[in-house]
Amino acid sequence: MTAEADTAGFRNFNNGLFERTREMNRSRLERLRDIHRVDADFSSKLLFAKNPAEAMAVCSRWMAKRLEAVTNEQQSFATAWLGLISDVGNNPEPLASADEPDVVVWRSKSGQ
Repeated sequence: MTAEADTAGFRNFNNGLFERTREMNRSRLERLRDIHRVDADFSSKLLFAKNPAEAMAVCSRWMAKRLEAVTNEQQSFATAWLGLISDVGNNPEPLASADEPDVVVWRSKSGQ
């Protein structure tokens, strides 16, 4: 493989990795906004509770909804990162030659 092909492959791999990372961050920010919306909604319900029993019911629903949202967010985040790590590990071509000191070379070989 030529140096130009190595460079193009490295550039394409990095561009794909950058795009996936950017999409992960966008998605994560949206899920965090959803969690904050849940908090804002339930905090206003709690503020207008008429008695302690109603306040307790609101808190219980709030914590259940928040736990569900945070759990989903963490699962999505972990899945996305595992996908990125898998992409790096499954890249079959060397990213650059070993005589280029400014480039980190990572190559995963099957069965090792």
